[in-house]
Amino acid sequence: MWKSDAERLGSHFYIRQYVSLEELLMVSDSKQLCLQHVSIAEVPSLHQILVACGLDMKDRFGLSHWMPPNYPLEQMLYDAMEHEVYAVTVGENLVGTFTLEMMTTVPLSYIKYGNILWQISDIPAVYVHKLAILPSWQGKGLGTWCMQAIEKLTIERGYYAVRLDGVKTHLKLLSFYKSQGYQQVGELIYNSDVWVDAIVFEKVLVFL
Repeated sequence: MWKSDAERLGSHFYIRQYVSLEELLMVSDSKQLCLQHVSIAEVPSLHQILVACGLDMKDRFGLSHWMPPNYPLEQMLYDAMEHEVYAVTVGENLVGTFTLEMMTTVPLSYIKYGNILWQISDIPAVYVHKLAILPSWQGKGLGTWCMQAIEKLTIERGYYAVRLDGVKTHLKLLSFYKSQGYQQVGELIYNSDVWVDAIVFEKVLVFL
């Protein structure tokens, strides 16, 4: 597991809030960037990244959809069992995470709450959830690197498209997805005081 404040955990990585110039230069070297499919034991440290990002989004954008108790640790542990949770590291620094749901059919939540017109329906697709980069490491190209890694994994695993969503009030995030070539295909409408409506995006990587 990992610990914050530069403390070693039993694993090889740790979270650091301070980023030196030397570490920043590492990001341009793909050999220092690593993607790791984690075990359940390593999930709590990744969950702390989501908490840090939730606090940051609340402070900077007034968005509270990632603030506790939203998406509790128990849910992330469940996702690690049912889907695939990944850690993103730069050297020995844990800097990000995302979860991939690899499906041959559209997940129930997208059917139940979605008003979506997929570019190509009924294709195996990878659904991205909880993509998060530690606030002190944001703005350094890591988000773009993660999206490229996800697309590479998608093709290698025999899936045809990447699908994801972002809350409709997080304009910076929506702009980021568009800059990565993702097409807006609909929205998720929850009609709830708990869940925030979201814009749905899709990028078809392999055409039939």
